Amino acid sequence: MKEHIYTIPLSEAVEQGGECLFCTLEKRLEAEAVDYALGASMMEPDSRVVSNEKGFCRRHYAQMAEKNNALSLALVLDTHLNEVRERLAKTKDAATAGKGGLFKKNAGLADAAVKVREMTDSCVICEKLEKTLARYADTFWHLYTTEPDFREKVRSGKGFCLPHFALLLAACEREVPGGKQAACIEELYALEEAQLARLNEEVNWFTKKFDYRFHDAPWGDAKDAPARTMEKVAKFL
Repeated sequence: MKEHIYTIPLSEAVEQGGECLFCTLEKRLEAEAVDYALGASMMEPDSRVVSNEKGFCRRHYAQMAEKNNALSLALVLDTHLNEVRERLAKTKDAATAGKGGLFKKNAGLADAAVKVREMTDSCVICEKLEKTLARYADTFWHLYTTEPDFREKVRSGKGFCLPHFALLLAACEREVPGGKQAACIEELYALEEAQLARLNEEVNWFTKKFDYRFHDAPWGDAKDAPARTMEKVAKFL
């Protein structure tokens, strides 16, 4: 398979295996984005404007805190708080402008609630990951339909988590010619259904290991099956 700079991360992820090659790729991209937020981004005015406005979700704030770079994180929070205070003050004006009565709703208050939620719904890293993974989903189908080696490695792998399975379905509609879509989707579903059945058996065996009758039986691959299943069927927060 011919390697290009935009295909290497996908090729490396499929080589690593795991329950979902896109989860493997996402974790790598996420770690790079967290490092960037506390490093190079601090010196780029355009990036700081975006991070001041959008902020980060709790998950990514927690990951930033784990980097033990307290000063950089505090600088990020300091300038973001300035933005938050300004925007919050504007929502107060809307919330108090329209006084609700006994039979009259305060439309301004509802609008203020929406605007405050918007302040917490955005995350620079989440948005960056979403856009980057969408591009990699397009690249996936390019490789899958043109590179037999890549396609065979995918088909012999463990499938995808459900969120990334949905991502690939959407990308298939964009990237795969209509005449090839049905076959590609059939193969993708066959792989996913087989791997979910495998996980189901492993989780079922995990439960049976708590029965005294199976105490001495080998665990096989079931010991971490619940953790792998949770990653398979749910999205990251």
